[in-house]
Amino acid sequence: MTVSIQDSVEDFYGYRLRAMRSGAGPVVLFLHGFGVTADMWRPNLQAVAEAGYSVLALDLPGHGGSFRPKKLMGVTDLARVILTALDAEGADEICMVGNSLGGAVASEMALLQPHRFKRLVLENALGFGAHIPVFQKRNYWTHLLLPGALAVFTGRDRWAFKRLYQMIYYAPETVPPGVMVLRHASNWWDNHWGRALVMFGVLRQMLTHGQRQKFARRRAKLQTPTLIIWGENDQMLPVEHARQAQALIPSAQLHIFAHCGHAPNIEYAEDFNRKVLEFLK
Repeated sequence: MTVSIQDSVEDFYGYRLRAMRSGAGPVVLFLHGFGVTADMWRPNLQAVAEAGYSVLALDLPGHGGSFRPKKLMGVTDLARVILTALDAEGADEICMVGNSLGGAVASEMALLQPHRFKRLVLENALGFGAHIPVFQKRNYWTHLLLPGALAVFTGRDRWAFKRLYQMIYYAPETVPPGVMVLRHASNWWDNHWGRALVMFGVLRQMLTHGQRQKFARRRAKLQTPTLIIWGENDQMLPVEHARQAQALIPSAQLHIFAHCGHAPNIEYAEDFNRKVLEFLK
């Protein structure tokens, strides 16, 4: 049975968050990476919902249609906001899927309230390695933070849009352009400074080698059954992080997609969906 995806901005105990929903059953929460929105999960939500789950994909604070922070927000701050949203949902026994920054937030949530989470899928997740090349890629952050980012993500700045694709994907020519085009361009503009506050809040936690090591070691305390998924050719968070994550997390499973970049859920959507659904059972 084909299910539809509902898309709206909702109030979660005072936090205004954009939510994409579909299906009925156990809750599977999807959290996106920095600088994009919940739209990155469009290749996955329907398949998971049709398998008998209630899927919920949220725009993180400072992104898309969600509220604009008034202060720096690090990973723990973001995690507490999303936990409050789950309180408003009355949700427990939750499975989570997080990409990049969303993976760091999801793992933090599982550390803060381990009793609430049944499964954790970490896709190219931030937080497991001290060496983070993307922090050194000035052009990447420039495209995401400067006003020109609107042109980048709506496809009007073709050179910058192509460069962004090349950094995210192994084979950008195979990825449908619409996956990255924003549905809420006005909200992207409105949230320009919100994203900056999130970025600098996260950087504050990750700024030095020692801080990054401390952040990674904390992940060793994860008790939630975990599947680690990674693209072998990730230019942002190298695949060594996946192996470090597997070494840190007790009984974690690892699957590496060959010829794949920072978003296996998009480059290999069908295979990604199958892996996730097998793990959730």
